[in-house]
Parts: sequence; structure tokens; C-alpha cells
Amino acid sequence: MNLLELNQKLFIEGREVSSNSPPFLVAEIGLNHNNNLELGKRTIQAAAKAGAHAVKFQTYKTEEFIDPTNSESKFLFDIFKEYELSENFHIEFQKVAQEEGVLFFSTPLCESAVDLLISLNVPILKVASGDIVNKQLLSKVCSAKRPVFLSTGASKLFEVIRAMEFLAEKEIKDICLFHCVSLYPTPFEKLNLQTISFYQEIVSCPIGFSDHSNGNLAASIAVGMGACVIEKHFTLDKNLPGPDHSISLDPNDWKQLAEAVQLAYVMRGKKTKILHKEEKQSHFFGRRSIYKKNNKWIALRPAQHLKDSSYSDSWYQRNTE
Repeated sequence: MNLLELNQKLFIEGREVSSNSPPFLVAEIGLNHNNNLELGKRTIQAAAKAGAHAVKFQTYKTEEFIDPTNSESKFLFDIFKEYELSENFHIEFQKVAQEEGVLFFSTPLCESAVDLLISLNVPILKVASGDIVNKQLLSKVCSAKRPVFLSTGASKLFEVIRAMEFLAEKEIKDICLFHCVSLYPTPFEKLNLQTISFYQEIVSCPIGFSDHSNGNLAASIAVGMGACVIEKHFTLDKNLPGPDHSISLDPNDWKQLAEAVQLAYVMRGKKTKILHKEEKQSHFFGRRSIYKKNNKWIALRPAQHLKDSSYSDSWYQRNTE
């Protein structure tokens, strides 16, 4: 199987995800639940109310993806250990998401996390940017036979292609490839949104955008360029303690994002030249007919010939050249 044989459309719980479908909005709650069951539930409810179509978390056992004996990464180990979600929290969060009408899925950061998510029958598995080179975890993700969202932050092109080929070799055809820049927040000048167009040229699958920039402009442009999945960090309150709250969208921000990307999708239209019926009405006053003035022929407005029922574009072109 080569990359061009990947599915151009994904169907997630009956919802189409493709270059022609309205944007699919993923609220990345990640660690913003603060390992607090009620906060997590309220965050899911707020995301759904603000217009998210899915909520995403991170699933892991800290000891299985960060070395607890490495002094240089101890601070990172401590952060993730503090926000490590139990199986019960996963079940409770999934239940709330279902009640709110949004999809629940997660990013597994270790193999046991994949097993847990499979047991919960999540509809998607997200591969974090850092694991695009993790063959062991990629193999485990492939064994789930679920659609895969693959993020590509901080990666080289050959690493992206290698990961895509690996997934394809494992008969994973339902892939959404995400453009991502692993800077938090991402400066506007480093977003390089043309990567979206570049990905569209080299793979046939849907393209997403994991946006870490401020505001909703980048996401709107990305949708205008053809991205069909937008993922951004979401929090109930930017002032809450924790590593990601300050770089996340709150409910009001997210509502504005949802409106902006939907408008961008409508503006994008179709990849062809369209003459709208309402636009054609301007032809009479905007175009010209041939008039005789002072024994000379001259093109003047209005296009009087348009009132002639026998008029056709080809007739006009033939008689005015």
C-alpha cells in the first residue's frame, strides 16, 4: 500500500471528516482537568456548549513513558504524575461526553494506555508529535484498528513520511495527518500554514491542524486552506493552576473560534470558478453592447443585447471580435 491509497474520507461515529466536510473541532482538555473529577466534567460540558465536536484527553502511566530515575526529567515526571488519570476518571469523563453529545477520545502515551482506550471503545486514537518516531507505540496503536490522528510537531519530513508508510503497511487506511508546531504558544511567523497545502500534495488523507497559537486567526486560515480538523487546548478558566491553562481557550474564546472556522469553511467554497445567479444579474449594467455612434461602432453600457431572447455568450463573442 502506498500513501495515495489512504482513505480520503473518515467516518467518526457517523460524522464525515474529509477535505469537503465542515471543520471537526477537537477541544484538547489534555491535563486541564487538574485530576479533579468535577472540574473535568464541567470542562467537558463547557466545551460541548461552546461548540466542540469532541473532547480529547491524555492517557498514560507516568512510569511507562518518563524515566523516573532521570534527574533531568524529574520535573516533567512530577507534572505528569500529578495529572495521571485513573481508569474510573476515564469512564466518568466518557459518560459525560456521551451525555453532552460530543465524542470522547485520548492520546495514549504508553502501550497500557492503548489497552485502556480500546476497552473503552474510543472512536479515534491520537498519536502525539513526540511519538511519531516511536515504532513500538505506533505498532500498538495500529493493533487497535481505529482511525488515527497523527500529529507532526517538531518532526522532519522524512519522519512524517516514514510514520505514514508504517501505518499504511499495518493496513491503517483511516488517518488524519496534522500540521503542528510544538511551540507554546506558537508565534504567528512560525506557523508555516503552507505545510497544510504541502501535505495535501503528498498524501490523500484528510489534513488537520493542531493549533497552539493565540486567538482563532490561524485556525480560520487553516480551514480556508483545506484543514478539516482543528484541535486547540481548552480550559474552563485560564487562571486555574496547571501547565496548560494559560495557553488554552476558555468557553467564550472557543465559541468565537467555532463561529470563525465555520465562516472560513463557508467562505472557502468549491475549487472551481462559480458564476452565481445573483452575480449574473449585474451583467446588464456591468457589461456592454455594441452601439453605433457618429458612424463608428463602440462598446457601451448597458448590455442591451442581453434583453434579446436569442442572445447567447457565443453569439456575443462572435459578433464583437
